[in-house]
Amino acid sequence: MLRTVRRTVATLLLSCLFTALGLVVAAPASACSCTGGTTQDFFDRADAVFTARLVSREGPRGVLTSSADAALYVFAVDAVYKGSAQASQEVLSPDSGASCGLELTGEGSFVVFATRSADLGGTPFATPAAHQYAALLCGGSGPATPEVEAELQALATPEPPSGSPPGPADPVDIPSGRYDPLLLAASVVALGAVGLLLRRTLRRRACDGARRRGVTAALSHPSRRSVGRSAG
Repeated sequence: MLRTVRRTVATLLLSCLFTALGLVVAAPASACSCTGGTTQDFFDRADAVFTARLVSREGPRGVLTSSADAALYVFAVDAVYKGSAQASQEVLSPDSGASCGLELTGEGSFVVFATRSADLGGTPFATPAAHQYAALLCGGSGPATPEVEAELQALATPEPPSGSPPGPADPVDIPSGRYDPLLLAASVVALGAVGLLLRRTLRRRACDGARRRGVTAALSHPSRRSVGRSAG
């Protein structure tokens, strides 16, 4: 009885050991294996190339079925070297580097070589929306080192992302407000002359009006003149 129990326990232990060994051996075979490439190669294969800072990373939603389940990366794009990218660009990538998912540490800046296709070994790991891209570990995405940026600038002229806020407006040429002293003096003299002329005109009109009123009053009372002559 005891011998039978020992054999059963030994069999179970050996089964567990072989299973563990199988997983260890199979892991490298299923891990992501990159063959390398140049910046030119990654640039040619990508649909969009841009430098950006990592804003957030969100793991797969729901029940995790494999390490290839999609994680969502949100980048704040600084410059676009190929294709188009939004100022806030979403990128899908497998959740784990073992399945060729992006392995980015910190905020960046990073260079992202993105594609419209989410193909992973012949099978898409996700279906990107119209405003999203996909990126893989072996696609060249990584830190935007000065060397990589120099290579990108040799390949294309960087453009701002779409949806970027407008740049500062051109300065408006505003007059300084300084005046010519001679012009100012001439203006004062001209205004004084106009004022004097207007004053004389008003005074002359007032005198003419008084004279007219006196003549009218004299003509309207002829009896007064007759009385004056009789008395004389």
